[in-house]
Amino acid sequence: MNLYLIVVLVIAIFVLERATLTALVHYKPSRRWLRHSRWLHPNMISVVRMPMGLATVALWQLGMPTIAFFWFALWMISDLTDGTIARHCNLVTETGKWLDPLSDKLLYLPVLLLFAWHGALPPVWIIALTVVDVLGQGSRLLTKKKAANVFGKSKTALVTVLLVLVAFQQLAPDRNLAGLLSPAFLHYLAVFCTVLAFLSAFCKIIPDVWYANSLSLANFGCGVASIYYVVQGYPMFAFMLVFLGQFFDLFDGRLARKYGSTRCGPIFDDVADGTSFGLAVAFIVYYQFNQSWPALLVATVYLVAVIFRLVRFLLHNDILAPGVFEGLPSPAGAMLAGSTALLFDHLPWLGLAVVVGSALLMASSLHYLHFARRMWHETPNMFKVAVCLLVLLFVSRTLADQGYRQTFKIAAFSLAALYLILGNETVALRLSGTPENRSDGAGETTEPSDEEQPRKGGG
Repeated sequence: MNLYLIVVLVIAIFVLERATLTALVHYKPSRRWLRHSRWLHPNMISVVRMPMGLATVALWQLGMPTIAFFWFALWMISDLTDGTIARHCNLVTETGKWLDPLSDKLLYLPVLLLFAWHGALPPVWIIALTVVDVLGQGSRLLTKKKAANVFGKSKTALVTVLLVLVAFQQLAPDRNLAGLLSPAFLHYLAVFCTVLAFLSAFCKIIPDVWYANSLSLANFGCGVASIYYVVQGYPMFAFMLVFLGQFFDLFDGRLARKYGSTRCGPIFDDVADGTSFGLAVAFIVYYQFNQSWPALLVATVYLVAVIFRLVRFLLHNDILAPGVFEGLPSPAGAMLAGSTALLFDHLPWLGLAVVVGSALLMASSLHYLHFARRMWHETPNMFKVAVCLLVLLFVSRTLADQGYRQTFKIAAFSLAALYLILGNETVALRLSGTPENRSDGAGETTEPSDEEQPRKGGG
């Protein structure tokens, strides 16, 4: 069957399911019917989904890969169905909180193992993912945290994308997808799936107040590893670790505000940020510009600006309006300085000037909106998941193929430059048509509802 026709049919099934469920949960009579329907109860859908992974493997092995693909796609879409019914029809149960993730694992793990057995996926990482998933599911028996967290949901979405890509490769060998879906690309996707599975399981075991500190520790690890790879002569890989550290930094503050944190949480956060967004990027700047004296001076100025930025935020955050930073946030400064060092290493004076500019912006009194609390928070959840998946796919592609690295550098530089403009409080308020508010809290600026416990730190 034509590959494009397969894609169109799967998309049509997805759109039909979303349109039908949206209509059903919109009206009281249909919601009442869903609540009393035995076969459309979310837990029943989860139970029926459990053996469908093995059925998919059987269909594939019997020489019916197209039917197997549609069968798998149908039941993966049903994961959205039971969640929508549960939320909108007041059918969320303690049983469903662990039953739904279990049915997801029983659906995709057999297919992952099948592709690993045939050599389409790296066996070591698929086995590691399976072990971590089993341990994570087992942890639900020992803890009160039954429901899937954000890492588990992201992992399931990324696993689905991984399986779809491998299926396309198998269904359309004549399309010459080997160059696009290279073994290295699929390898990195499998690694990210395993990392997300580990984070999901880890967050079920640790106390809630250590959620944020754990992500700060992961951010710190990215910074230390980045410094190592710079010294070893891999600046691009080092910068990508800083880039991934920004995602940990994005979520640690959110989790701290939602679940609380330890007394030393802000210090952990600042140390992690100082390492990843300060010291690691300073190393990148110094090594990219040939370890010269001007490069050492600029790298030092940049590092001092980051430290000043973090200390000032820690001491004076209370005088600002909710969700506002004084000075360019250190993650944005790191993105700008790091991408500049990689893009303009052949134009050292221009590159060093931009790095100095990023340092001055961080130390300035200009006000910038908190990306997580004021910009990311207002983004629809579906769009957030899509953005995260696209980022992980882009990072995996860049790691696997050197031809994409220049594109990654330009994208990182462009995003940083865009935030310099749109993230500025004055510009953002003018674009939104909102009257400007004073930074001392006068005015009507309100804080998002899920951020009840601000975490000082992480500037």
